[in-house]
Amino acid sequence: MDNKPYDSAFKDLAGEDAEALLRLIGALPPGASVRPLRPEISAPALATDQPYEVITATDHYITHLEAQTRWAANVPDRVVGYEAVFWVNKRLPVHSYVLVFIPDGMPDDPPNRCVIRAGDLTLTSEFTIVKAWELSAEDALAQNNPNLLPFIPLMEGGDQQLVGSLRYNRDSIIQMLGRTTMQLDHILRETPYIQSIISEAREEALEKARKDLREEVRKEVVEEAQHQTVIELLLRAIDKRFPGHDFKAEVERALDTDALKQLVLNLGTGCKF
Repeated sequence: MDNKPYDSAFKDLAGEDAEALLRLIGALPPGASVRPLRPEISAPALATDQPYEVITATDHYITHLEAQTRWAANVPDRVVGYEAVFWVNKRLPVHSYVLVFIPDGMPDDPPNRCVIRAGDLTLTSEFTIVKAWELSAEDALAQNNPNLLPFIPLMEGGDQQLVGSLRYNRDSIIQMLGRTTMQLDHILRETPYIQSIISEAREEALEKARKDLREEVRKEVVEEAQHQTVIELLLRAIDKRFPGHDFKAEVERALDTDALKQLVLNLGTGCKF
């Protein structure tokens, strides 16, 4: 714009006396105050759940997927803001989908359209609401794609499909829990089927720990009994070879059972220490 007439004069006036300029064009109500903003504008950095750029033979657009654990009243307003930023950045049509995982708090007729009016600017968004619990778990399993497995317990008939499916055993599901994102992992752990699997796995782990502990204690008892038996045999052998001498304290300090056994053999065969 620097090469256009009056541009420098306009910028000077706009920067030095904004109130006079706005009153001139009828854009300043009586008693209003003015605070100039920077001429450069940029879209805010927003973190959406997942946008995709989709290209077909005839279309080029953005698909925006917003995931919600539960429905929230501010979802429509947020979707409008995201779509406005996508348009500013990409200048592409935007199609938004709101995926809700859990029905808790879901209105009977949730809004799938939002209009924001900000002065002369009107932003309108129409988006698709996808309820995870209404999606068919059977159809998802029919795709035979392990990447869809984390969503199965949240879908219609998910628990029954997982129980009756031969393709996925409990260990696979537990491994799946380890691969999911923190948010989805937390959601899945609330489902009855996953809760039962976690409970069974926990009981198995506790039983294994008890079994291992019992075996460890048994081994220690056996080793201690063997140790004491060898000590008694060694003391008897020493007493026969060296009557009247007390070596009990020295023998009991020897913790190596194999070495004690060898001492017994040495005494029995007449070998010297």
